Amino acid sequence: MRKSLLALGVVAAVSAVPAQAEYLFGFGGMYVDYQAWNHGIGNDNDNFNADIEDRNQAVIGIEGGAVFDWGQIYGFYDYEGVDRAGDDRGASTKGTIHYNLTDSGISLYAQVYNTDKDNDGNGGALHEQNRVIGLGYTGLKGDGWGFTPFIGIHQINSGNIRGNNGGMFGYVGYYNTDIAGQNFTFSTWNELEFARNDEYSNLQSTDFNSGVNSESWGLNGSLNAMWNINQNWSTGVLYRYTVNKLARKDYQDLVIYRVQYNF
Repeated sequence: MRKSLLALGVVAAVSAVPAQAEYLFGFGGMYVDYQAWNHGIGNDNDNFNADIEDRNQAVIGIEGGAVFDWGQIYGFYDYEGVDRAGDDRGASTKGTIHYNLTDSGISLYAQVYNTDKDNDGNGGALHEQNRVIGLGYTGLKGDGWGFTPFIGIHQINSGNIRGNNGGMFGYVGYYNTDIAGQNFTFSTWNELEFARNDEYSNLQSTDFNSGVNSESWGLNGSLNAMWNINQNWSTGVLYRYTVNKLARKDYQDLVIYRVQYNF
């Protein structure tokens, strides 16, 4: 009986949150991307000498985010390789949340990123999940701009690599402005992984997973420029950069071309 009452209390509390939370603003959209892995200045083959051009792919995705008085949420889903055969595709999804602990904007932060591929290039499939929990800050914001940093403990599940994977520091930022009578949104995100475990470090930063000159850190991020043609349609370019990440050592990059329909 006591457990039943406790469960009912939890349900009641959760049910009450939407009524008490104030929605401030949000966004959402569907998009079509073309990921050109051979565009940019760092076009090396991956750490296993696979031709990087083989990663070029079309992607259909959906994303959305919302800001409330208690914090903010964001998520996306990408269906990858839609220009390939049905047994050579993949999907990636991510969810993040900042829950404000203080009025100043110090937040409890959590994220989950999951990616799956039907073909890992070596005759098998790929699954990787990254989890982060830590602290963030949501107080850096103004009219048409925002900057939200975080730092946390990083865990991973990828094949035989499981468990603690050091820490992660990152941020998300955006700036919306008018230029020559046209509206543009400039945004960025960045994730710095540090003190990674040896197995993951070797995979990401050495040739053929050799461990020679292995680096325990990696960088993953993007610089984005979107032209908002009207209220519903946007198009632009996303410059993605990595260091010792996505199975490519040193500095590498790719360019993503996007057309987006905004809700």
